Amino acid sequence: MLKRLLEGVSNLAAFVAGAALIVMMLHINLDVVLRYIFSAPLPNTIEIVSTYYIVAIVFLPLALVEILNAHIVVELLSQHLPKRAAEILISIVGLASAAYFTAFTLRSWEDAVQKFSVGEMALGNSQITVWPTRFYLPIGCGLLVLVLLYKSWRLIIGDNAVLESPGESERLAD
Repeated sequence: MLKRLLEGVSNLAAFVAGAALIVMMLHINLDVVLRYIFSAPLPNTIEIVSTYYIVAIVFLPLALVEILNAHIVVELLSQHLPKRAAEILISIVGLASAAYFTAFTLRSWEDAVQKFSVGEMALGNSQITVWPTRFYLPIGCGLLVLVLLYKSWRLIIGDNAVLESPGESERLAD
């Protein structure tokens, strides 16, 4: 049940990131068309792209990428260890990563709340409200912490299924 909840919330966050990517693409293309055909660019495109879209695209899908085991992995040491020792090492690394991302989540949450309280704005051609985007980072990193803790716990109790990529067991059966 916990696995399904983490997967559902992570999928939702990744969906929001995907939507932000599509809207960013449309926004930039519209800006280019308006700029070069009509000499009337959209105001604040750079500010909106860099504060709203990019932060969502980078941080919101982190947990799903971890669930899918799609982060870049270098196995210089663990590939030479016995399977169970490698699993324990991966769980320790997961716990250390969770500790780092917990600190990162808490600090970015404090920053987001502070920016919310002052109503942070960005100055471009005009003022735009940017404080809501400050919450993308603690949401994405907080979800990553939960996934890392879950995976580490599952590895410690001997369930190495969390290391399989989706569909891997079906491919191996064929």
